Amino acid sequence: MINFDGKCFSSFKAVPEELLSCLNSLPIHTHHLIAFEGKISLLEAHYFSIMATLRRFRVEIPMHYTLNFFQEQTNLLNDFNKNPEDVQQLGLKFYRKKSPIKEEAVGPICFLMQADEFPLDNKTLDLTLYKDHYIFANDYSNLFQTNTSLRELGQVFAYENGFGAALLLNDHKRLVESTHGAVFLIQHDGIQTPALSEGTANTVIRNAFIQFLKKEREVQEVETEIAVFSIQQAQEVFLISSVYGFIHIGQFRKKKFEKEKSVSLRLEFLEYLKNQL
Repeated sequence: MINFDGKCFSSFKAVPEELLSCLNSLPIHTHHLIAFEGKISLLEAHYFSIMATLRRFRVEIPMHYTLNFFQEQTNLLNDFNKNPEDVQQLGLKFYRKKSPIKEEAVGPICFLMQADEFPLDNKTLDLTLYKDHYIFANDYSNLFQTNTSLRELGQVFAYENGFGAALLLNDHKRLVESTHGAVFLIQHDGIQTPALSEGTANTVIRNAFIQFLKKEREVQEVETEIAVFSIQQAQEVFLISSVYGFIHIGQFRKKKFEKEKSVSLRLEFLEYLKNQL
């Protein structure tokens, strides 16, 4: 099921040709949301994140993109679907309607929304390290769309070598993120994740989990620089994403990780998200 710029269709075959022409170029922004029984969790945070990103890409933002607009579009898609999942992963992609030209550098946009089941299962994967290409440690890398192709290359590398996911490094050879979301390490003295200054994608779910740790668990000094060797010194490692859910890491190189604390965190965080409707 597809919501294409406010109109719902059963498949891409049913989408009019004039709308499909928007897909000739790559999306300028890809955003992922989580909905519980049709209600978007962290709606306000998602809205401001989307608006800030669209402004940076120099496009005409429609006046009807209000705080409640994306919830209304979710309702529209679910009404069309008639049998939506209880917990959904909503994928939003924004496209330019036409390429920029000198006479009209800032142009109109359209969006594509698709709903899928959000993974709630207790998944465990083994990690590898992807070193063929690096993420630049700057604020342009904080935009999710910037390193999409690099994440896909890392995924292919991991799958070809028998691993479930891969870690990505920046141009300083420090940890940035993974092919399957933000990386968190449970150490003896707390929980750590790469800082935004390292080039990490600035996703809403990552920020929400950091706030959850600070408010509910009173964990401080969460964001920092992380060297690769620090990963093997961690007690537990896990990944968080609005696409892949909460993933426990079983092994990286020769180090095998526990998952007792991260299992508890996963359950608590899901309850936290349900309370942010």
